[in-house]
Amino acid sequence: MNERNIDIEDMQCWVFRMAQTRWKMPAKKCAKLFKEYDIWEFIEECYDILHLNSYNCVLNDIEVLLKNKGVTV
Repeated sequence: MNERNIDIEDMQCWVFRMAQTRWKMPAKKCAKLFKEYDIWEFIEECYDILHLNSYNCVLNDIEVLLKNKGVTV
């Protein structure tokens, strides 16, 4: 695994944990939401832009993405 992949997975992990806390959601339910709405892929595909912001900004972007898909968290 190269360093970029490690950085992407680090961001995914941190943002996932932050989402659980902010949304007061158990890990299993949060993981299902991330999988169902392709949040893992969003972070991976947009990492080059996302890593320029704080993890909090990334989570805000995810909330906007989910809201645009009709999901309330």
